[in-house]
Amino acid sequence: MTNFLTILKNDFNNYIKYNILHIVIAISVIFAGAMAFVTNIDAMIFIYITVFILPTIIFSISIYIEKEEQTLLPLAIAKCSSLEIILSKVTSAMLLLLIPFVLYSLVMVFVLNMTINILLFFLVYVLGSIMHIIIGLVLALISKSTQIMSISYIGYIVLFALIPFFYANNLIPKVFQYILVISPAYLSGILFQEIYYGYAFSSTFMIIIAVILQVLYIGLLTYFVVRPYFKSYLLYAVEKNNE
Repeated sequence: MTNFLTILKNDFNNYIKYNILHIVIAISVIFAGAMAFVTNIDAMIFIYITVFILPTIIFSISIYIEKEEQTLLPLAIAKCSSLEIILSKVTSAMLLLLIPFVLYSLVMVFVLNMTINILLFFLVYVLGSIMHIIIGLVLALISKSTQIMSISYIGYIVLFALIPFFYANNLIPKVFQYILVISPAYLSGILFQEIYYGYAFSSTFMIIIAVILQVLYIGLLTYFVVRPYFKSYLLYAVEKNNE
């Protein structure tokens, strides 16, 4: 628990140092204001960007910068396990993402006067956010340079993160919905639509699949990609700079 809290505190110090906290607050305020006053734009767009794109980009960049500056070196050689480090960093990222969640919820309830189940919205928000925080970690792990990282972002956003936008606007036929389950963003989008709009977009089977597959993707990526390669990823920068 001591290591967990130490890493958590270190993460928030870095969020302030790298202006990540300021960026998240600024985006949250702008998006919440747009949701409240720009009524001709579907508010779900802001939620999608916050959950599908924001954590993937910001937190993978954070990890990449920390690796390059070797501020994560103590974590790499610490006695705590990779899983403990990963859990603490995902927790700190999730706590940061609660800022837009609170603002969006306040706008939906008190400004838009929506009848929405806040608890279900919170659970879907957390599940989707954790999924994309893990994806951000994976993108950081496979990126040996800023160029590769940029290409990885663009590839993920184009191939996966934009799918819910197209599907929500009926640009993708429903016949393809079982093929699109390879996209974590699509799975999360299914759940958000059900809660936000308040009526059935998908079958009960698809809703269950959306939950199960997201949990499965989180587990598989964490166990087979993030956990085994996280410390070696950190130490790679140290060995590279010592050459």
